[in-house]
Amino acid sequence: MSQAHAEKAGNAVDTYRLPADSGWANAWKVSAAIALLGILGAGFFAFQDNERFAFSYLFAYIAFLTIALGGVFFGLLQWLTSAAWSVTIRRTTEFLHWPLWLFVILFAPIALNMQQLYPWSADAHGEHAAAGEHGEGGEAHGGEHSGGEEPHAHATEAGGPVIDGVILHEAEHQLHTKVLAKKAPYLNKTFFYIRAVIYFLSWILISLKFFGNSTKQDVSGDPALTVSSQRAAPVAMIFFALTTTFAAFDWIMSLEPSWISTIFGVNFFAQSIVSMFAVTILIGLSLRAKGHFKNAVNVEHFHDLGKLQLGFLIFWAYVNFSQFMLIWYASIPEETTYYHKRWSQGGEGWKMWSLAIVFGHFIVPFFIILSRNAKRALSPLGFGAALILFFHFIMVYWLVMPYYGVGLNPGMVDLACLMAVGGSYFTLVFLKMSKHPIIPVRDPRLPRSLHFVNA
Repeated sequence: MSQAHAEKAGNAVDTYRLPADSGWANAWKVSAAIALLGILGAGFFAFQDNERFAFSYLFAYIAFLTIALGGVFFGLLQWLTSAAWSVTIRRTTEFLHWPLWLFVILFAPIALNMQQLYPWSADAHGEHAAAGEHGEGGEAHGGEHSGGEEPHAHATEAGGPVIDGVILHEAEHQLHTKVLAKKAPYLNKTFFYIRAVIYFLSWILISLKFFGNSTKQDVSGDPALTVSSQRAAPVAMIFFALTTTFAAFDWIMSLEPSWISTIFGVNFFAQSIVSMFAVTILIGLSLRAKGHFKNAVNVEHFHDLGKLQLGFLIFWAYVNFSQFMLIWYASIPEETTYYHKRWSQGGEGWKMWSLAIVFGHFIVPFFIILSRNAKRALSPLGFGAALILFFHFIMVYWLVMPYYGVGLNPGMVDLACLMAVGGSYFTLVFLKMSKHPIIPVRDPRLPRSLHFVNA
């Protein structure tokens, strides 16, 4: 590289680097402090009630993992379509997915508490040990952990044992056992860990490949790096689709191993994308308000982000309604139990939580960001994104926590786990943001993105 080119590259990098005295450049310190407090709190609650901690931690883990995975998808989509408009906003999503390697470390509490979380992990037949929570003499999740309700016995006069707070008659219990026995070749610890390694390797390699190409180009300006990313994107997208689908099956759906939904992986994917767009919009609006984007990200870019947010929000509602409608229409007992836990069996708390998700996660934000004027005014767009992000956490809680108990019982342990996982994750996001330009300064399509105008 000639001296002139080196000076030009250096000037471009410095132009879009966060000033050392800005709040965003030091945001990682605040996030690190939050993470430390969360880790201390989560550790305390883990000793107090390890089972309750395990479910709360899984909730927090999934809530932030989905945001990072959404960042991977956005980047791959831009490379696949050779998009120019999104070049300046793409770096924000690259910051979001770069710390995916951290989730390997954060997975340790889940691996250590598998028997607390996954009924199939206790023995080869998918049943809890005899002395465990579903065995003779034990207590069901719906007992003392469900807001003071009377614990269910495990061998009752009415029938057989209790599975996740539901008394099963002998015939139902035998069917439940047969279903888990058939799934044993898939639902076993060894294969579970092997699949987890495959998921993490795929995500980390994809993340590092595309983030590395993007940041190397900031200095070299080599267009071959763009070509490399475009060529790798199709295969990476296939691996991304498969791994996220099966991760959803393994880490969330198998919390109730006798239940299955073939669309569940798509639901998980939709949740990831919607939450990622919400975070990207909020970070982008803040960076723009502080003047850090200069003229690189304007109303036109946010208008398109708003359209994508709206489109994927509708997609999220569509796939969730499709799952509900098909299960309701078929009315097969082993399928309807998924919604019974969150409606009739879950008490008024979960019923209200379910209704709140319908309105807060879809209906209200849909009408807020539907208008073209709202997406270009930015304030309504930001409010809609904040609402979607808030209900993203509600939604993930709704997915995970009913398997702990029949009653809705949010508590400080949930907040501590959110602080621990989210603080650790965003510490790395913000730290990386302070080390690199906040837009790809030497991307070949940058001029087109800078002059992008919405049709």
